[in-house]
Amino acid sequence: MIEQHSTDYAPHAERRWAEPRTTSDMTPHVLAGNGIPSLTPGMMKAIEEEELLQEWERLLDVQTWALGESEVAWLRSGEFGAGRGVLEVGSAAGGYGCFLARNFSGTRIFGVEANPHLAARFRSGEAAPPNYSIEVSKIGEDPIPEAVRGRFDRCILRFVLQHVSDPARVLRAVHDALPVGGRIYVIEEDLSFLTTRPDWEPFQVTRDVWLRVTAAGGTDGMIGSKLPRLAEEAGFTVDDLNIVLRNNVEMGAAFGDYLTSVITLFQKNRPDLVTEDEVRTVADGFEASRDDHAGHFVATYPQFLMMATKVADRTHRHPRR
Repeated sequence: MIEQHSTDYAPHAERRWAEPRTTSDMTPHVLAGNGIPSLTPGMMKAIEEEELLQEWERLLDVQTWALGESEVAWLRSGEFGAGRGVLEVGSAAGGYGCFLARNFSGTRIFGVEANPHLAARFRSGEAAPPNYSIEVSKIGEDPIPEAVRGRFDRCILRFVLQHVSDPARVLRAVHDALPVGGRIYVIEEDLSFLTTRPDWEPFQVTRDVWLRVTAAGGTDGMIGSKLPRLAEEAGFTVDDLNIVLRNNVEMGAAFGDYLTSVITLFQKNRPDLVTEDEVRTVADGFEASRDDHAGHFVATYPQFLMMATKVADRTHRHPRR
């Protein structure tokens, strides 16, 4: 098992963040009616059909099952539940938020979701924990909902920044909404660290499709290693960064199930980019290798987990020299 590694930080002014040379800055310049660049939520903006909504929920359920336990342990280490409340940006239909609310039962968690169709599924679904709710809002473009404003000093953004056209804008909005001393917890992927042995076809196909879809959607599938720079430019001080290379042995069957769910959703949402044959190759390949690779390390799945603190209001910060 590959252990997670935490980075020791030099003083703020001396930090130098290394980022991959490969860029995926393909953000489309979409203008709102007032001529101001619109915050575009990638493929999420297109999800309103019932079949796609159900597929998205299935993916998030598998994602929570595969990754949630280790994420909760990391959140506990960073005093996630110690404040007066948590803002969850990008709640989807509330599956992960409910999971967090049950694990942090003494913490009030306020979800906000840009896609009203996903939020509606939360309201019509099973009863949520009493410490969790969802409001509709596009953070970075809409104001913080009145029911939520001023009631949190923590914020979690899990697999959100990779799905928006302007992640810096979202981070600035969160920074401005938090009190001084407030903390953000960011969980992201970075496809430049998605690696495998060359002969494992289902994984190779998944990676190729993933890069294809993110590029076409104007979002950044390689955002993980850019998180520290983005956070500091938004006004945060980075407290901790964990780079975790999960692997197929550690995750077991969840490894293939998760990647199969990802490519299935991509195909249903973008059939012009992803073929049904590619989905079958991935699904059949992972199923056939479920037992063969149980003790054979052949692939990694990367997570970047960052904690950062708001040390001052942005308008009061001294300019960098």
